[in-house]
Amino acid sequence: MNDDLGLLVLRVAVGGVVLAHGFIKIGWPISMGMRGMAAVRGAAGWFGGLGFWPPMFWVLVTIVAEIGGSLLTILGLGGPIGPGLVFGDMVIVTLVAHWPQGFWAAGGKVGVEFPIPVTAGALSIALIGVGGWSLDAAFSLTYPDWLMPAWLVLMLAGDGTLFAIRAVRRVPVQQPA
Repeated sequence: MNDDLGLLVLRVAVGGVVLAHGFIKIGWPISMGMRGMAAVRGAAGWFGGLGFWPPMFWVLVTIVAEIGGSLLTILGLGGPIGPGLVFGDMVIVTLVAHWPQGFWAAGGKVGVEFPIPVTAGALSIALIGVGGWSLDAAFSLTYPDWLMPAWLVLMLAGDGTLFAIRAVRRVPVQQPA
């Protein structure tokens, strides 16, 4: 009983934080004065500057991972699929956006102290399962034993692909004028 409640709390906390992060990509709430496709194009421009190529593809992957993966995680539907998507996304977020900022969130920087627990929480849910207080349990859905490791390997392969693309397309850091 406490395990199921604990997993529900973890699913809602991790999924809720990443869901809100995903909504920014579509301009909800209004992101830098943009909504809808304007926000998506704005995110694609930022992704392109990070060396993500093609940037629109990676923004769409991110939206699916952050919004779709988070909703599946919160609902406890799809076994490891939702938390695996969130985990794969958060590995990139942690290493690309936060690692260069250092460990601590201070002075306008957001270091890895915040995204590491979110990443670990998503991985934990994928490894442990979504628990008894979930739609999977309500609908008696079960998944083959191979799904979780295969899905996590697929997520990490996607991360590796993105890092390989970034390495090939290394964008030079612009020096201030």
